[in-house]
Amino acid sequence: MWIRASRTVRPLFHLRTPGTLRPMASGPTASRPWFAFSLDLAPTTASPHLHVLPPVPDFPEGDLAEALDVDVVYDVHVPNWGGRVARLVDAPGHRILGRLRSVAAESWPALARLETALALATEERPVKVRTASGAVVAAHAFTPSAQGASPQGPVSEAFLITLAVAAERAHLPADVVEKLQAEARIVHAVQHARPDGHLPPTPSKSGIK
Repeated sequence: MWIRASRTVRPLFHLRTPGTLRPMASGPTASRPWFAFSLDLAPTTASPHLHVLPPVPDFPEGDLAEALDVDVVYDVHVPNWGGRVARLVDAPGHRILGRLRSVAAESWPALARLETALALATEERPVKVRTASGAVVAAHAFTPSAQGASPQGPVSEAFLITLAVAAERAHLPADVVEKLQAEARIVHAVQHARPDGHLPPTPSKSGIK
């Protein structure tokens, strides 16, 4: 089953003036802009599913923001999650809501190790992010590599449930959290549907209401 789970939401920010791409100031002591959109919204939510979770660097809650012209597809199998997890892909016209955070440059290697442990997010890629003020800034996000991506095998239901919990703990808007919860229920129903057409009961797990 191929899953392209659109995280596109209605526009949360109304531009007062056209957004201009603004790079982060450079320098040896400058912080780096990091866009969190997946389990990295609240990393400790993944602890029950992972053998070892590296230390979580200190970072602020950050500001609600939306990455532009990107979406997620579930096509990377991660053994710790027992199925396919989300990968960030180019998607003109689509948007993903998350949090824009400033991370000290010296903490970036620790953040990269954490992202790898969470969901094999080994690839760092640039994204354009629109803030609540309407400014469009340059940031970076972590995502699994496209190498070895495949639509074969089940989507990880545990990952979907944990993603909904992470979004809720990161205080993303209620409609975004509810959409993620609904996606988890739909995937569960499709992957466990019986040949006679009867659907299984929705699992009673944290994050699914």
